[in-house]
Amino acid sequence: MSYKFIFDTNVLNEKSVKELRSAGIVEGCNSGRLAFYMTPILMQERFQFAGKGKIHPDAIEPVKLLIDIKWQRLFNQFGGSDGIFAGELEGRFQRNYLFINHDAHKRTLSLFLAGGEFDNEGKHIITDDWCQWTKKKKNNKETYRLMRQDVNEIFKKHPSLSRKKLNFSTFLNLRFESTALNKIESNIQSRVSKEQLMEYWVSHKEQCIYFNKYIEGYLFIEWYYVIASEQEPRIDINAHDDIHHLMYLVGVDGIVSEEQLFIKPASGMLFPKRDFMSVEQFIDRMKHDFPKKH
Repeated sequence: MSYKFIFDTNVLNEKSVKELRSAGIVEGCNSGRLAFYMTPILMQERFQFAGKGKIHPDAIEPVKLLIDIKWQRLFNQFGGSDGIFAGELEGRFQRNYLFINHDAHKRTLSLFLAGGEFDNEGKHIITDDWCQWTKKKKNNKETYRLMRQDVNEIFKKHPSLSRKKLNFSTFLNLRFESTALNKIESNIQSRVSKEQLMEYWVSHKEQCIYFNKYIEGYLFIEWYYVIASEQEPRIDINAHDDIHHLMYLVGVDGIVSEEQLFIKPASGMLFPKRDFMSVEQFIDRMKHDFPKKH
């Protein structure tokens, strides 16, 4: 059975790519011992160069690896009326929304690496995606400000609680349902009414596994930075993107990441049964559990 994995965006640098190639990642994926799943977040970072009209020299080897490696699937994005969250909350089958066809994306990477020009429509789509991404970054600042207000309200309603004794499990129970319903009402784009989406979620929570895990992740940001931290640090502007990327662990076995800050404890709390590996640990795993065939 194949070992399913995703890459964090910080993995694709020239040094790591060289080490992964030497360890036989291309052969491992082509043989079926390993199964690489592409994520939209990783894809967006590769395509941002297209909006600038050229590929940065540091990105050449990583893009070559993405062209050479076999992709098992390409995950769909979470947002939008055709995204994973809308699909779940509308009660659609996973096969209709979880993955999208990756053939065109691989061809586009190859074209761009070879110095080919995207057509105007392609450039517009990539530039628009990048603008949307930077806009979300700015919106995160307001979201994080509201998080602090939410936490203050919790302590007003529950004066017996203290920050030191409020573990994540208790916090999650206090905030999960109200947060989920609020997110459906304010953030989910769908062809059906908000009332229908909320009614479906209340009656079919167990079927909305990606959306539920996202709510857990969103609340983990709140708990980790606003409650668990004694220093009250400024919330990492990338925390929301980290949570989005981790959500794909619902469907795979592990993530390869060089990050040691927020995403690592988030992964441990939200996905205790999934692997969180550095490049070195992943290569060791490949050698011992999925060795090259001679």
